[in-house]
Amino acid sequence: MIVHADLAGHWEESMTKGKAVVESESYWGCLSKETCEEVSRFDQARLETERLALEEEIRSRIVTPAHSLKNRFQSWERLIAFLEGMQPPDDRYFFSEYENDLDIRDGLQVALAGLPEGSQRELSSLLDSLDARFEACTIQDVTGELDPWLRRRRRDADPTQWWWHRKPKIAPW
Repeated sequence: MIVHADLAGHWEESMTKGKAVVESESYWGCLSKETCEEVSRFDQARLETERLALEEEIRSRIVTPAHSLKNRFQSWERLIAFLEGMQPPDDRYFFSEYENDLDIRDGLQVALAGLPEGSQRELSSLLDSLDARFEACTIQDVTGELDPWLRRRRRDADPTQWWWHRKPKIAPW
């Protein structure tokens, strides 16, 4: 396992605080019945989309979507926990993975926008909390340090997609 030296020192201390992917997991257990039903509908539609990309004999074996709403929240939180120094990656963390994690955040915004207002509001509370943690462990990329890798994505990003313009305080790559 390769962990940036500055992150490694914080990992053990932070894990004792129990925040790795616990926030989204515990929040998920407290969702209202209505939101659970909406999430189930979203996940069912996502499952059908994912199945379309598979060969016929495999389709019926896939019963849950890889990109379920819960998995998306947990993926976003895993990045944040890693940047906070709580959860080191399994091996290495490549820059392309950071871009993929920012894509996951995009997907959360799109998914929530497609939900009814009540469910949107309920899940936005969790997303706002995770976003605040992300903001705390990143800084505005005012010098454009990440532009060589993200220039097109940043240029095309909607102004509300502020996460595309931030970089980790301690670069993990």
